[in-house]
Amino acid sequence: MRLEYVDGIRALAALIVYLNHAYAQITAGDVYKLKSPWSLASYSMVAGHLSVTVFIVISGFCLTLPVISNGGQLRGGVGGFLRRRARRILPPYYAAVALCLLLIWTVIGKPTGSLWDYPIRVNAAAIFCHLVLIQDLFATSLINYVFWSIAVEWHIYFIVPLLVWCWRRYGATAVVLGSLSFGYGLRFAFSDTRLTRAHPQFLGMFALGMLAAHVARSNDPRFVRLRAAVPWSALAGAALLTAVGLTLYWGSALAEDRFHWLDVPVGIMTTAALVAAAGAGSNLLAVVFSWPPLVALGAFSYSFYLIHAPLLQLLWQYVLVPLHLSREAMLIFLLTVGFALVSLMSYGFFRLFEAPFMRAPKAAAGVKAKPARALS
Repeated sequence: MRLEYVDGIRALAALIVYLNHAYAQITAGDVYKLKSPWSLASYSMVAGHLSVTVFIVISGFCLTLPVISNGGQLRGGVGGFLRRRARRILPPYYAAVALCLLLIWTVIGKPTGSLWDYPIRVNAAAIFCHLVLIQDLFATSLINYVFWSIAVEWHIYFIVPLLVWCWRRYGATAVVLGSLSFGYGLRFAFSDTRLTRAHPQFLGMFALGMLAAHVARSNDPRFVRLRAAVPWSALAGAALLTAVGLTLYWGSALAEDRFHWLDVPVGIMTTAALVAAAGAGSNLLAVVFSWPPLVALGAFSYSFYLIHAPLLQLLWQYVLVPLHLSREAMLIFLLTVGFALVSLMSYGFFRLFEAPFMRAPKAAAGVKAKPARALS
């Protein structure tokens, strides 16, 4: 089952991440010290992180929909759930790791004074950490500076069975508030440790996504009433304004230090937007998020997210710098021609390494596999 508005939201988040990294690429990553007109670049760093928050909420939403349709149970049990997640997430991820290493060892492995200078510091420990998906804690930003978030989500998958069981046993309020409290408790209790790199507060964001799925699709009378009683579109707008207002009030540097606080309004915004877009009939959010170009990008946004960083370095190093373009011209190129090229190459990567694993494996020889749910 494909939900076009979900793909549209994913695409918007991916576009913001791309814009953030395009800014950082042309400013050699030194976005905090730049003054007008490049002060917007520093705020793009904040927006880039918060886009990952959006991805986590969407993940909670998508992975909960099959649970709702299966009577509150994980299809195939814990083992079946983890196998499906591994099949869906890991093949394109490992292909992206291999691609990044190949490019680092060949054409983009020397310091150039760009944002890519940190990922190229590859060593055996970094490769090991990425193979076992602990790069959110160790070797963070090596090989590819976006891979940390894949490890974060992978770790959440092992907690999902517990969240589903607790939801069935103790209810929505306990799970959502408990996840937020536990996640933020870890964040503050271990604020001076590597654990903060894993952003444990994202557990609460995932639970908000679970709540969005129940409100949007559950037939439980409590959620049906909640679906009708709350002005979800207005709530999404108010949460967005709150996040923007706090960011502008704090300034980019302080907002970056307070990502964990901004996650709350952004999580609420995404939750409300998902519920609103899922509403019966036509509504503005559903129309916007279902815009065909967004839906098209959203379909391969995971591949786009995985490999856009080294592709940006390739374009910057071998096209933009040799042409001696101004920063403004570089940005225009990356947002137009560069974006088209990155999208095209990401789609090719998607066809090779992601699409083949979006179908359920054959149950037996000679039996045609049914398409898997294209939710996440």
